[in-house]
Amino acid sequence: MGRRVVSEGLGEAEDEEAKLEARSKEKKIDPPQEVAFPEVWEIDGTMPDERKEERRRRRRRRRRRRRRRRIEDEKREADDDDDNDDEDEEEDEEEEEEYDPWEYEAFRCDWSIFSCIYGSFEDTTAIPPLRFTYEPPPPNSITCPAETLQVFSAKVVETRGGLQWPLDVFGFTAVCDWIDHNRNIIYNRARDNCQTLTQEDHNLVLVGPTRAIGPATFEVDLKVKGATESEDKCLSFLAAKFFKLSLSTLEFTLGCIVQSVEATIFMRVIRGSWPGDFCFEFAALATAASGKNTVCADNAPCIDREKFVLLDSRGQKVPPACDGKINLSRRVVSVGIDGELKVSVKVWKDYNTVMVKEEVFTPLNSGLSYGELDIGFCAVEVNIAWSLIMKQPVPANCRPNVRSDQSFGL
Repeated sequence: MGRRVVSEGLGEAEDEEAKLEARSKEKKIDPPQEVAFPEVWEIDGTMPDERKEERRRRRRRRRRRRRRRRIEDEKREADDDDDNDDEDEEEDEEEEEEYDPWEYEAFRCDWSIFSCIYGSFEDTTAIPPLRFTYEPPPPNSITCPAETLQVFSAKVVETRGGLQWPLDVFGFTAVCDWIDHNRNIIYNRARDNCQTLTQEDHNLVLVGPTRAIGPATFEVDLKVKGATESEDKCLSFLAAKFFKLSLSTLEFTLGCIVQSVEATIFMRVIRGSWPGDFCFEFAALATAASGKNTVCADNAPCIDREKFVLLDSRGQKVPPACDGKINLSRRVVSVGIDGELKVSVKVWKDYNTVMVKEEVFTPLNSGLSYGELDIGFCAVEVNIAWSLIMKQPVPANCRPNVRSDQSFGL
C-alpha cells in the first residue's frame, strides 16, 4: 500500500517537470542583467581622473578665497592704522592748542548745575582752614583723615605762538573740589603786578590753596602782558581734571595723600633781628610712614621727597611784620596721619654760605604743635594748627564763619 503512494507521488513530479520544460521551449526567458554600481575608490586610494580634477578645482577655489580674505584683512588693518595716525595727529593738534574756549565753556556749563547750591561761578571758596583745630566737628558730619591733593609746584615748560623769554605773566589758576565747587586760588596776579618768568626760572609763585583740597578740577586763565592790553597774548586758558591734566604750556607737580589731616603753618621771629642781606626759603616736607599713605605714578618722583615751598625770597628783601610775623606765600599743607611734617629754612648769601635748619612735627587730629628754628642771628617760632577734613559738600547757606589766625593767638 505504501509503495503505491510513493510511486504515485513520483509520477506526479515527473509530469510537472515535463510541463515546465515544454513551456520553456515555447517562450525563451532572458537571463538577468548585471546591476551598474557607481565607481568607487580602489584599495590603494586612487580615484578616477575626473574626480581628481574636480578635487583640484575645489582646492584652487579655496586657496583663492583665503588669499582674497587675507588681502582684504591687510587692507582693513592699513586703513585702521591710517585712521589711528589721523587721530594721533588730531590729538597732537589739540595738545598744541593754547586757547580752548569751547572746553572752558563746557566746564562752565557743567558747573552751572551747582549754581543754585554753591553760588556764583566766580566765587572763591569761603571755607577756611582751622575748622576743627579746637572745635569738634558737627555730630552728624563725616570728618576724618581723608584723601587730599597736594599741589607742590607749577611752571611754564614751553612757549608757543611766537612768545619769547622773558614772559610777564598775569592771571589766575584755581582748583575746584567737591566740598563747595568754588575757586580755591593757587596763583593770582593782576596785570599791573605781573610775574616775570625767565628761561632759567619759570616757576609760578603759588599762593594757595587756602585749605586742604580733595580731587579737583584745575581752572587756568593765564596771559602774557603786551605793550598794551590789546597786545596781551593768551598763555593758557582751559579747565581739566587733575588726573587728566596735560596742558601744552604748564606743568604741575601733584601728589595724592590717602589718609591726611590739614596742617596750617604760622611763623614769627621771636629772638634776634631778621637779616636784610640774606636770601632765604621756608619749605615743608610731608613724609608718610613707609609710603603707605602716598600715591605716586610709576615714573613720578615720590612725594616724600617733594618740597612744598612756603616762602621764597627770590633774592628780594622780605622783612617780617612789626610784630615779627612772617607772611608766608602758602601755609596749608596736607600731611599723612601716620607720617610726619618737616619744616625747614634755608639761608644763603651769594650762594656761598648756606645754613639749613629743620623741625619735625608729628601729625595730630586737632590742636597745636610748637617748634623753633634757630638760624644764629635770629630764632623763628613755628606753630602748626591741625584739623581733620570734612568729607561732605558744604552748601553756600551752611558756610562756617571765616576765622583768622588772631583768634588762636597765632
